[in-house]
Amino acid sequence: MRKKYYLFLFLLIVVLGIFLRFYRMNDLAVFSADQASDSQKVLDMLRGKFTLLGPITSVGGFYNGPIVYYLMYPFYFFFKGDPIAGTVFQSTLSILTIPLLYLIGKKLKNEKAGVLAGFLFAISPLIIDYARATFNAYPAIFFSTLIIYLFLLVIEHYNGLMALSLGVMIGWIVQMHYFALVFLLLVFLYPLFFKKNRLPFSYYIFISLGFLLGIAPFLLFELRHQFLNTQLFLKYLTIKKPEKINPIYNTLYIWPYVTGWLLFGKQFIPGLIGFGAMALSTIILFIKKRVTRLSVFIVLFILVFLTGFVYGRIMHDHYLISFHTSLILLFAFMIVYLFKEKNILIIISCLILVIINFSSWNLTKEKHPLQSGLNMKDFKTAALIINRDKREGYNVAMHAQGDNRAMPLRYMLSLIGEQPLDYEHYGEAQCLYFILPKKEKVEEQTMWEYKSFGSSEIINKWEITKDYLMYKLVK
Repeated sequence: MRKKYYLFLFLLIVVLGIFLRFYRMNDLAVFSADQASDSQKVLDMLRGKFTLLGPITSVGGFYNGPIVYYLMYPFYFFFKGDPIAGTVFQSTLSILTIPLLYLIGKKLKNEKAGVLAGFLFAISPLIIDYARATFNAYPAIFFSTLIIYLFLLVIEHYNGLMALSLGVMIGWIVQMHYFALVFLLLVFLYPLFFKKNRLPFSYYIFISLGFLLGIAPFLLFELRHQFLNTQLFLKYLTIKKPEKINPIYNTLYIWPYVTGWLLFGKQFIPGLIGFGAMALSTIILFIKKRVTRLSVFIVLFILVFLTGFVYGRIMHDHYLISFHTSLILLFAFMIVYLFKEKNILIIISCLILVIINFSSWNLTKEKHPLQSGLNMKDFKTAALIINRDKREGYNVAMHAQGDNRAMPLRYMLSLIGEQPLDYEHYGEAQCLYFILPKKEKVEEQTMWEYKSFGSSEIINKWEITKDYLMYKLVK
């Protein structure tokens, strides 16, 4: 009877998670320069131009691996290149993470905590935001959870094929974010320090082989280019770190910050209190041996924390993406331990968290706040206007989203077979389609893309949204 009860709750949570991620997806999806750039790479693959590189990192000038492009490929194929495919891909992985959390809770002999963790994940405003945006690091949330689950299975009942699969998943996740190298450290070091989890030498062979298979496309690029990215990565790590950043404060600050964004409506103070209580409860549970295999999460936390400390630079929320679901699981363990069998108190806690997080879901917003008033539909509208308009060699630009080159518009044009001039050739264009807020005047713009186009006059304009116009400028 209890199993049916938990299964029913689990199914309700999955439905809730689906609703929060797919509700008004076309309006609330994030489609900015990063998403447009990644979408273009997948579209190129659909057209036969495959790649061994992923997107460039925001720091250091080196690249990620291409695995996310390949994972997105079937979604873009099904949606015929429509960029909503990226949001569907990310949201699907987000939904699939919920059953993994439930299975981990069940594996750790705490099914109730697994159900609660699934609920916390379903309503997390940060996770919902991740689901609405295609970004190279975000799929790591699903894969980090899958890696933890596979690792728990392997150390309980060793299986060579499962160890190989675990290595492949680590090879994939490292291509999503370099901080995920902590998982390679975890699977190699953890069995050495816990005698009960000693594994045969073949385990390390299978893990290593799987890792090489998982990272093979990226490794192939490195072999063909004298390990260019590896050299840039190591060079970045060894250059002098910014003196103004205190690595201890920086590393400590990010944990309550992420906890607040995950669980408490993106508020820091509740995140600080919640993280402190979670850390304390984890230590108590470990000492009292109330949760099986809790040591896996403790070792993983230490590795992520030390990696951040050694990194010594500004930490962002997605740098801890390898530990996001672990934070949620540890919080669920704390709640279940705190209230024990008093289900009514657990339900009240869940309702309070729903109230705290509701406004951060952005369900009532016309468009996602990051879109600055322009979403996928608006860029499609602008692309179709350009497609129907008579013009010679042209380029596009906009003053919105911090993206003067109008990458989302470029993608929509590429999708319908249009080809504006490249970024370097604004001066050579005869015509410029320029998206601008209605409250701003064209002649007052100082951005390079407009200035380099040269002296021009407005010969037409179209209303794209209630806040934006698109001007046609000719020389």
